[in-house]
Amino acid sequence: MNEQTKTANTFCPRPLCLDEAQVLLKNPDRGLRMETYITLGSDLCSYPGDGEDPFARAKRMFVKYEADSPTLCQVYVYLCGYADAPLDDLAFSQLKAFFELFRANGIRMLLRFTYSTESVPDAPYRTVRRHLAQLKEWFEREQALLHDTLYCLQTGIIGLWGEGHSYRKLRPHTFKKVIASVCELAPQGIYTQVRTDKLLRKAPQKYLNSVGIHDDYIIGNMYHSWAFIPASRQKRFLRVMAHARQTVNDGEMPWGRATLDDKPGAPPLDHLDGKKVLKQLAAYSLTSFSLEHNYREEDGKVYSMQHWQHEMLSLSDARSLGLSVNPSLFQNCAGEAVAMSVYDVIRYHLGYLLVLSSVSVQGSDLALSVTNYGFAPPLNLHYLAAVCRDGKVQTQVPFADYDPKTLLPGKTCTFHAQLPPGAVFAGVRLADSAGGNICARFANAGGFENGTLYFE
Repeated sequence: MNEQTKTANTFCPRPLCLDEAQVLLKNPDRGLRMETYITLGSDLCSYPGDGEDPFARAKRMFVKYEADSPTLCQVYVYLCGYADAPLDDLAFSQLKAFFELFRANGIRMLLRFTYSTESVPDAPYRTVRRHLAQLKEWFEREQALLHDTLYCLQTGIIGLWGEGHSYRKLRPHTFKKVIASVCELAPQGIYTQVRTDKLLRKAPQKYLNSVGIHDDYIIGNMYHSWAFIPASRQKRFLRVMAHARQTVNDGEMPWGRATLDDKPGAPPLDHLDGKKVLKQLAAYSLTSFSLEHNYREEDGKVYSMQHWQHEMLSLSDARSLGLSVNPSLFQNCAGEAVAMSVYDVIRYHLGYLLVLSSVSVQGSDLALSVTNYGFAPPLNLHYLAAVCRDGKVQTQVPFADYDPKTLLPGKTCTFHAQLPPGAVFAGVRLADSAGGNICARFANAGGFENGTLYFE
């Protein structure tokens, strides 16, 4: 098979087939994610009171899920050791070391600060306000470290596990202030998330467009009362889903060992309907999804995501679910049709999945057409450039009309650039910023070096 098909001044770089697609799983800020915890302070541990070394646990997660190729991890930072005191140098040194561990392993964080568990109470607003102000100063001091490690910032703080319910000391009239403070804490260009539509309604208008959704009860039933916004509230549901198309969103299933509504004797949740879950992930425009829940849990039993590794879908099956899947992933390198497992459809299509569908060069005019087959646009990737060569000199020419928000699921967008006189178009670069080191690969054949896909 040729590397690319050409007309006089137009070519289409060959899309990757399923046999070659594993490299796409290492694209940043999208995909399946891990989950871990750190409780700061003199009683340093993972989950509050468990006595486990949080650094050892994080490393164990990296090994446990290596075969799933995640680049993300949800990180709970428990501040309960400072419920009546400001954060001290010990807390910040522990936090910095934890971030450095993730940077060293190439894993980016879905970050949540919180206080409360089943056995640990929440904190009053005066404590929360002081801690968030301290964290804001620390974020500003550690900008380079945050740039390399932070994918998204969850609001957290409120209630059990930061999920927005079962709060006691933190009162509801402070929630809007908490949400605003977390939005202010987020570095430039980083999205935040809330757990419920009730909390989304409390997001200040100036930050609303950067506040995404997190749903921790994804069961393939969008009408369930514990969903982010039950689909039975049709008008509001449609508004929230439209909002989510332009934000960074995350989700997880309940534990596989749980029962419906957490009621004894209720139906088990150990084998959820993969097709229904797929439809929910796409409807929510999910960027990331948990590996920790309903997969390889500590009890060693087989749960939903393991079942889905053996439940296959053809291209027509996937399209019948309303999914904008990449057709090239339903082929092998011989061009023969193949099926994908529900698990693989999920892990390849979470977030963005970008294919260069056409490249046109007319003199110095360059037009690049990009199709997004993923569930969500590449919102953290703000820089698209043509890479040009003139002799031994290599330059980058940004596509001035590139806007990641336009690359909605199933959409093809064309972006334009002007090539310098005498320069030869050699490849494309997609990154978080000009000069940024968070780079993504298109789902096309070619050499990928230092964040650039080369066609030569």
